[in-house]
Amino acid sequence: DKLYSISIIKRAFNMNNSLKIANHLVKEHRNKINFKTLPTGLLPVNMDEAYLAQQSFHEQSGRGELGGHKIALASKVQQELCGIDHPIAGGIFKNEIFNSPHDIEIQNYHGLGLEFELAMEISSDLDESIGKLNENNVKNYISNIYTAFELIIDRNADYSKINALTMTADNVWCGGVVLGNQINNWENLDFNALQSTLLWNDEAPQKAFIKDATPFRTLAWVINVRLSQNINIPSGSKIITGSVIKTRAPKKGDHIIYKIDSLSQVEVKII
Repeated sequence: DKLYSISIIKRAFNMNNSLKIANHLVKEHRNKINFKTLPTGLLPVNMDEAYLAQQSFHEQSGRGELGGHKIALASKVQQELCGIDHPIAGGIFKNEIFNSPHDIEIQNYHGLGLEFELAMEISSDLDESIGKLNENNVKNYISNIYTAFELIIDRNADYSKINALTMTADNVWCGGVVLGNQINNWENLDFNALQSTLLWNDEAPQKAFIKDATPFRTLAWVINVRLSQNINIPSGSKIITGSVIKTRAPKKGDHIIYKIDSLSQVEVKII
């Protein structure tokens, strides 16, 4: 009984602290304060507490309900920069999921970056009862796949001073997603052979292999993490699976297209 009581008290403390962290971050967003590590009294003690704070941030942000999830810090280089050895999951707000072509009003974003990804649409309601997923069996739960831009809000962060616990609580900077057209007959494609192309204004095209982001392994990882946190994933949710090209900050007037052959393309204009 005593141990149970301690557990209840600890959980209540964590939830209360998570709410304080979330409210602090929401206030920083609204006041256009640049990203910085949370102060000592608010900094989560571990990733579990950081994820609790992230859930509170979702609820307190005023940006609506979630429509999906994302991965951040997927590469070893990014992880080493932040002092961790694993990726981080974040949420995508439903009303921040747009269809291509889409005009982005840059003044509405505090430090905008674009990432170049695949988005997977989930075909059925998912909970812990499905068991552990991997890059093969996760394909049973996909209804559609799209090219996608992720809109990153880094709040003009100093990238030499990024704190992973703060970044996690801050919803790993997700500012939304722009979806291209769905890829037809994706089940019959060899994603290891597919190459994507980034067209940025009149610059020389930049190419990258889709496999470099290990999209199906990433999808399984995100789903496993969320379900382990007792966060169920409804049918129709969109999950983005990491950028195959380095994040880039757009400027007003830019016209950007990201495509996979003639299968799918996503297009934005920065206004």
